[in-house]
Amino acid sequence: MGKIREDHRPYNVCIFGASLDTGNMGVSALAASLIKIISDMRPDARISLLTGSRSSESRELELSGRKIPVRIVNYRLSPKARMKEHLFCIVLLAFLHGIAPSERIRNALSRYCPWLEAVKEADFIGDVRGGDSFSDIYGLQRIIIGSLPPLTTLLLRKRLVLLPQTYGPYRSKIARGIARYFFRRSAPILSRDRESMDLISELLGDERGGKDVRLCPDVAFLLDSRVPEDMDIRPPLPDRNPEEPLIGFNVNGLLYHGGYTRDNMFSLNYDYKLFVHGLTDRLLNDTKARILLIPHTYAPEGHVESDNDACRELFQQIANCRMDRIHLASGNYDQSAVKGIIGRCDFFIGSRMHACIAALSQGIPAVAVAYSRKFKGVFDSVGAADLVIDARSSDLEASIDRICELYRQREQVRATLLAKVEEADRRVRGIFRSMLDPNPE
Repeated sequence: MGKIREDHRPYNVCIFGASLDTGNMGVSALAASLIKIISDMRPDARISLLTGSRSSESRELELSGRKIPVRIVNYRLSPKARMKEHLFCIVLLAFLHGIAPSERIRNALSRYCPWLEAVKEADFIGDVRGGDSFSDIYGLQRIIIGSLPPLTTLLLRKRLVLLPQTYGPYRSKIARGIARYFFRRSAPILSRDRESMDLISELLGDERGGKDVRLCPDVAFLLDSRVPEDMDIRPPLPDRNPEEPLIGFNVNGLLYHGGYTRDNMFSLNYDYKLFVHGLTDRLLNDTKARILLIPHTYAPEGHVESDNDACRELFQQIANCRMDRIHLASGNYDQSAVKGIIGRCDFFIGSRMHACIAALSQGIPAVAVAYSRKFKGVFDSVGAADLVIDARSSDLEASIDRICELYRQREQVRATLLAKVEEADRRVRGIFRSMLDPNPE
């Protein structure tokens, strides 16, 4: 555990790109895991999430039996937002702060804008970009807007740490330029996969030798797991029966609906909707397993991101004839409760990466049906790269065949998985201890 600073002043920590309120449990898992790690290492830490939100109401997060206060410092993009909360205004104020000729002016700007005040007072500032948004894979607008909040750190001449995430791919010159700008000015740069490290080296060129770039597993491996008391599974699961293993299946709503453009945005090699129906039929026909459909991104009905819509549609179409062995996790849960539900499974299949991490971190063999390279690198960090099926290159039948084969091999995978996860846990803690604790034991 870290040491309390002698002057008794809180150790101020600001985190960009992580939120507890998006509906995306992967982003929430990153936020909760970072809060847990930081508070473990620095009990004196005052943690602030700097994020897009309608308000700056503080939160209290219960982790490992402790209640940890979390300050929310918000920005907005609405034209109705107050000037000091609008993202573009915040960036302008940060620029003016950086060029202001006197401390008096700088203090006046930071007193006016809570965002600037939080950044200015911070002892540690990290940017995690939702784990995979430091890329233009989701469109150029996302990487541009996502770069503005951490840009305020650099404008205020503060040190920015790029927290464990996937970097790239960068399909446009603008995205590559943005990435190069941040790589040159951030330290350390933590990557959760080796391919990202290679990309960083390529973009930095001759400057790579002087940069602190480290490989670090995803922080969500450390997320707390909690089985919810009000778990709503329809129909209810019977008592555990070794003859009827439970397969957790996360259906990715974004892939199910074709991406934001609804026309196979991620260039999958097959129709994902046909895949999930075909895989479910095969598992029900060829095994005695029960299938539990588990959303990991909750969104309003009809929203392109909605895992709950996709899972519900699949359930309704199959339940008519297979109600005895198909189940749906209904209701909304937080990141730790979803992990607790996943923890009941004997085998897991997912296309939301943090749903897969929730399984792997509990020693549950998990197969990722991937739509980007981020999956392989993260799985490789726990020696499980062969559990990734790339839907951009594999065909439909080959993907289903491979998942069924891995299901049959699940006990062999389980035997080595927990040791790898424990090693990843130690590596994450070691890296964060070196950054947060000035006097590590």
